[in-house]
Amino acid sequence: MENLHNLRKANLKDEEVQKRVTYNDGDLALIRHIHDINTLLPCQLEVFVIVLVLEGKASVCINGNRYEAHPNDLYIGTPNNIVENSLTSLDFQSLCICVSIEYIRRILPLADNSWDLKLLFEENPLCSLQPEEARTFCQYYDLLCAKSQQPSPTQKKVMDALMLASFYDMQGALSRVAQHMPRPFTAGETLFKRFIELLGSSYPKPRTVAYYADRLNVTPKYLSSVCRLSGKQCASSLIDQYVLKDIEYLMKHTQKSIKEIACELEFPNLSFFGKYVRKHFGLSPKAYREKVLREE
Repeated sequence: MENLHNLRKANLKDEEVQKRVTYNDGDLALIRHIHDINTLLPCQLEVFVIVLVLEGKASVCINGNRYEAHPNDLYIGTPNNIVENSLTSLDFQSLCICVSIEYIRRILPLADNSWDLKLLFEENPLCSLQPEEARTFCQYYDLLCAKSQQPSPTQKKVMDALMLASFYDMQGALSRVAQHMPRPFTAGETLFKRFIELLGSSYPKPRTVAYYADRLNVTPKYLSSVCRLSGKQCASSLIDQYVLKDIEYLMKHTQKSIKEIACELEFPNLSFFGKYVRKHFGLSPKAYREKVLREE
């Protein structure tokens, strides 16, 4: 295997991908002819790739292991997977969705079993869907394609909602599949899951790593290290994501004043809250609320 730094990087800007996309906004891409993309030479994924096989079969080497996919098989590729020596039958047909890491972080809730599944499918990237599950996937895909050809002020929001719904539908299927191919989670992965569960269940959410580390009986430095390894983000970034979701919800769906929201989320004062919102959303709390209400 050649040096990782010299590997071709497979992302949504890749020329091979750009030639065959039905839709690509830089974060989400829909591809119908993935079998035409040259993966004989090694390439390293920089995006999440979801491929449903419709007809024929494919053989591909992922991280040094060879897999063979048949109709209704679903391949889930995670960033950093190395893909090479891909071969497909003449009658091979598939549907492919590619999403960036940032897109996953933005629209997917971090709770439930999504992290377990991510960790699991890094080592087990192939699973078989029931016929009705495959049909549901195709329906979502066709609807996404249709909406991608209908530009409007709400196009991205509609497509985000469809993607989130499809993830929820797939999570049910993948959870079932995961029961049949268990693997022991490392101590770090187990701690990361406990951190995510604690973060999701806390309200209002403390904004310091030290608080969660203390509750989990580890040091802040160790918790941050585990988050970088298992979640590909530092602990403070994950905390901010959850806090920002709470802020966004209260801004959109309540009549509470900015001061009341700051108080409810236990910010020390209105000035600190304003700086926090401006840092992450690029707008003052008042301007951000006006923006999200306009969009709604």
